[in-house]
Amino acid sequence: MYYDILAVDHTNCPPACNLCVEACRSRSETSGEGTIQKIDLPEQNFHSVLLCNQCSQPECGDICPTGAIRRSSAGVVNINGECCIGCGLCTLVCPYGGVYLNFPQKKAGKCDLCGGSPKCAEACPYGILAVKKARPLVSQLGEDLLSPGLPFCSGCLMELLSRFTLQALGKDIILFGAPSCAVLGELCQVAYYGCLMTNVPSSMTGVKRYFKRIHRDATCVAIVGDGTTADVGFQVLSAAAERGEKILYICYDNEGYMNTGIQRSSTTPPGSWTTTTPVGEKGRGKKNVPKNLPLLMAFHEIPYVATATLAYLEDYSEKLKKARSALKDGMAYIHVLCPCPTGWRCSAETTLEVCRTAVETNYFPLWEAEHGNLGFTHEEPHPKPIKEFTRLMGRFSHLSEEELYHLQKYVNQRYEKIKNLTRLKEAQDYRSKKK
Repeated sequence: MYYDILAVDHTNCPPACNLCVEACRSRSETSGEGTIQKIDLPEQNFHSVLLCNQCSQPECGDICPTGAIRRSSAGVVNINGECCIGCGLCTLVCPYGGVYLNFPQKKAGKCDLCGGSPKCAEACPYGILAVKKARPLVSQLGEDLLSPGLPFCSGCLMELLSRFTLQALGKDIILFGAPSCAVLGELCQVAYYGCLMTNVPSSMTGVKRYFKRIHRDATCVAIVGDGTTADVGFQVLSAAAERGEKILYICYDNEGYMNTGIQRSSTTPPGSWTTTTPVGEKGRGKKNVPKNLPLLMAFHEIPYVATATLAYLEDYSEKLKKARSALKDGMAYIHVLCPCPTGWRCSAETTLEVCRTAVETNYFPLWEAEHGNLGFTHEEPHPKPIKEFTRLMGRFSHLSEEELYHLQKYVNQRYEKIKNLTRLKEAQDYRSKKK
């Protein structure tokens, strides 16, 4: 299920601003008590707010002795004031400080998202508090075509990637895969074609051309890892792109051969630990810079190429639409960053945060290219330093300040290459308009 949420940017909250708190207090329902709290820790240079995270499995509801706390069908955790006895147990178990006790009323209180239009977000002039609407996105999705449960490792985003992609594309596709972390054959309710690591695009070509010969349209879609895409199967991928085969190829990039022992691949970043780029007396992780695979595909000048992460589902959804539409002219390619908790040595609950921070640090910028012409689909006005990304995982924990400096330099240079290419497109668009 997908629900509307109130998102908080914990990095830019001005210390002197209390507009969100005042807006919350102005609600008559709270009787002057706000459900959002300002946090100022100047010694840590941290200024933010505390509010309810609307947990999917709220501990406050589990511990409530009267059953006053329930999660609604809209995903909001509500407190029934008539049942609440003001015992305060909910305030003790909430790990986020999102529940408070109103002593005069002897009742617990918390954010209820103001019925879907939070006043705090409306009052915030800095964009730090923002409502993320899930319903417009969910309305575009079809039925869930992936089996219930979690067939992947704990925290693996392949479950969300596979489920969301199939919901967005629908049942009328032929799905292709190869030996990897995500062999979806018996897990999905669509036609599935299992390939070798060396022949995914060529198999897709054969199937697509057969259906064309019998005068039937077929949407051929591959969901394949970075090892198959960047290394073992790149030759046939490049050849299919050059021939203009009308197939949609989605690479999920977990930056290594995670299924066979966490070996390095051509997309493993510099400095990263893997079992074949160890850290010790003689090794400091991977020495080489990786292939910029989506850029290589863009240079084929195929109809559509894009990068995506699951922390920006609206962006990914739009790119799936554009990719499918582009198939009438040739190949479409989407490169999705997909963290591996085991291989990246990060906790299972932080994988979406890792995705988001990868974008916020310009480690993984979001862009698209139509026939080789690049443009950003999301730009960070104030990018975070790369250490905000590396601190989230153990594969970079060995890096010294000097090594982090070089990694930052690499990220900056790689981003500037993309930036320069987008400027070229802007100049071409400007000249076209003048003509």
